[in-house]
Amino acid sequence: MSGPKGYGYSVVSAEELRRREDGARNGRCEQHVITLAGLIGQLRHLGVATPKEVVRPSKPTHDALIAWEKSLEKAIAEAEKRVADESAKAILRRLNATREAVDVTGVSLGGARTRPTTGAGRPARHPALEQVAGGVTTVVTLVAGLHDPAERDALTAMAETILGTTNPAQAQGDLLTLKTRVTNARRVQECREQAAQAVLEVAGIESPEADLLRERAAEALTPGDVTALRGAVRSLAERAARDADATYVRRALEDVVAELGFSVAEGFSLTKFGAVGVAEHADHPGYGLRLQVNPTSGQLLTRVVADGVTTAEADARAERETCEKVHAVAAGLARHGVATDLTVERQPGEAPVLRREAGSTKRNPATPRRTRRTADAKERAR
Repeated sequence: MSGPKGYGYSVVSAEELRRREDGARNGRCEQHVITLAGLIGQLRHLGVATPKEVVRPSKPTHDALIAWEKSLEKAIAEAEKRVADESAKAILRRLNATREAVDVTGVSLGGARTRPTTGAGRPARHPALEQVAGGVTTVVTLVAGLHDPAERDALTAMAETILGTTNPAQAQGDLLTLKTRVTNARRVQECREQAAQAVLEVAGIESPEADLLRERAAEALTPGDVTALRGAVRSLAERAARDADATYVRRALEDVVAELGFSVAEGFSLTKFGAVGVAEHADHPGYGLRLQVNPTSGQLLTRVVADGVTTAEADARAERETCEKVHAVAAGLARHGVATDLTVERQPGEAPVLRREAGSTKRNPATPRRTRRTADAKERAR
């Protein structure tokens, strides 16, 4: 057989890449559905009409998923604006009711009450409290823009308390505190929006690690949290892509070696170094070709294994005789949408062959192996 070889690989199958793209888009859409449902719930709580439902596609085709994602993103943007507008109205109604119910007229900074009147004879409101009330009204827009309804309610209650305060100095201090809390809440919200956008990259991944990243996104507080999260998301996405590539290459490899007359008696075993299998061919009894798909290095590694005791001359001869078949494996992978690049190659006889462990099972190389395609066909026929 061939001397040890290493092939870099990359998946170029348009069908496979589109399948992954669609899977990622579908995952993002599912997250958008959750976000939109939360916004609709807030609109119902505010007592206003809810937007028209975004219909899930009956068949998740490529074009249907693209259209669904665009519709969801548009609906979310519109719902967020409407929640903010309606929240602002609701908050102003609450604050106006508070101002009408509380007498804040004629309170001096020293606490002594006076009764100045306007030209129309109505009691005049203290200028400092009027200024505070104007400041509260200005903050309302910022409060209404917060996505968390509990946060909006808490800050609105704080604004109501300020409007009910008759001491100008205390009201001014409380207004400053309110502005600080609103600013901090807006800053946290911005971080969480960025974090939520970041984890959309792994929306199509279902794993405990991906779930943990989504939890971290919901709890982000600082730009540092977002930066760390982005790094973790990037790491997971890259690892998932490598694993997906390795899985696709392994399955393509199973088909290719079968097409070339090889038999992988024991199938491929998953190890910490990737999927490993030994392919046998009737033309070369006593020898097998070890195939390893390593997702970490992105390489397909091949080398000879021998059964029992052999000589160096016999090993080198077997390597030379089947070198062509190994290159044919790489060519076959290209037909299955896997590009390969020979990165390392040792000549026949240059390195000793591996010895297969005693007791490992062997199939008669002439016996047809149960390929992935035939197995799938049998499963569908059941």
